Amino acid sequence: MDKPEKKTNDTEKSVFDKFQALWMGSASEVYSDKVLELSYEPQNVGEINNPDAVGFARGSCGDRMSIFLKLENGFIADIKFLTDGCGATLACGSAVTLLAKKRTPFEATKIYPQHIVRYLDGLPSSHLHCAVLAVQTLKKALENLNESEE
Repeated sequence: MDKPEKKTNDTEKSVFDKFQALWMGSASEVYSDKVLELSYEPQNVGEINNPDAVGFARGSCGDRMSIFLKLENGFIADIKFLTDGCGATLACGSAVTLLAKKRTPFEATKIYPQHIVRYLDGLPSSHLHCAVLAVQTLKKALENLNESEE
């Protein structure tokens, strides 16, 4: 009697593909190594106790992000973020915090979505809104910082 052929577990593959699609988007999209790195090992995630300012924004896809700022001597000494978004949103949140840290609030206002995309070595067009969300959230935190100083 012949042994039955060993079949690839289509269910396992299907579950993985669905997870990847939920986490990072379509399998046909190409993500840079930097995006993948910051998606799986995000930087500056969390809250800051007694922050000098907090910003909150909701993206066009429904993802939410908060950014917490702490200043020392006129510079952003600490910055953290929280999000309920996908891997690309995590990467963009990490990128915006890494770009803003150790800058003055004024310098941080000059961070735009294209800076995040460049920092990440590119981003699929279907996830450019994640960079926009990160910048909008940073700008809200900076606006709230200015309001608290008045």
